[in-house]
Amino acid sequence: MVEPIVIDGQRAWLKQYGKGSRAMALGLLNFVAHRFQLDALRPPPHRGGDAAREVEARRLGELQAQGVNVPDVIGSGHAALVIGENGSSFNTCLREADDAGRDRLVMAAMRALAEAHSRGAYFGQPLPRNLTWDGERVGFIDFEEDPLEVMDLAEAQARDWLMFGYGVAKYYADRPDCLQAMMAEAIGTVQAPVREHVHAVSGRLQRLARVCMKLGRSARTLAHSIFIAHGATTMGVLMVVGLCMDFFADGELDILQLFC
Repeated sequence: MVEPIVIDGQRAWLKQYGKGSRAMALGLLNFVAHRFQLDALRPPPHRGGDAAREVEARRLGELQAQGVNVPDVIGSGHAALVIGENGSSFNTCLREADDAGRDRLVMAAMRALAEAHSRGAYFGQPLPRNLTWDGERVGFIDFEEDPLEVMDLAEAQARDWLMFGYGVAKYYADRPDCLQAMMAEAIGTVQAPVREHVHAVSGRLQRLARVCMKLGRSARTLAHSIFIAHGATTMGVLMVVGLCMDFFADGELDILQLFC
């Protein structure tokens, strides 16, 4: 749970960590990722309480040392952190922007990702809801999981691109070519191992994307995001990212029957 507080006239955030759970869901997602060789989508452990607090505090320190725009840790307590503010909700900014403004925001986020990766950084879930915007810089939040516990750095950085691509695809339902062109430009700057990993996994999910085109609106949206990103540099992995994020949004994994 995260709630705003005020310290010495400055807005901050109190983040409290509940008990860890999701063991069954994480096991299912790990099975899918292993069975289909989708290493970048293996779910890291989801801890709770003081363990989650310690992971996030460590990750924030590491990212700050790498020059990434993340909030300061102001204080800590039992299963809680007090962190500073580093901008407004990126998701809200995307929803309120016109097409040109949305393109500028997305390109800024892609540049921030690429620059951070060039310094050896990685994030885990750089979805729009975990990004911020202060009018000049993109910021990053939410680091209670560490992908390097289950994958290497190249896979973790590939995961970042997949997560981000999935998250912004819904804002380009009417302009897929635009998103494809921006992603092609951004992915073209990443290190070869990251790009190659994304390329290899994407090919394994094209058949699944075609199946999803015959399902409901949510599945079709995910399938469209696969094809958009595939044109940029075959980022079809977005489908399974979508499955992961859909589960944590509504607690359901009905579509996993397709893998049986």
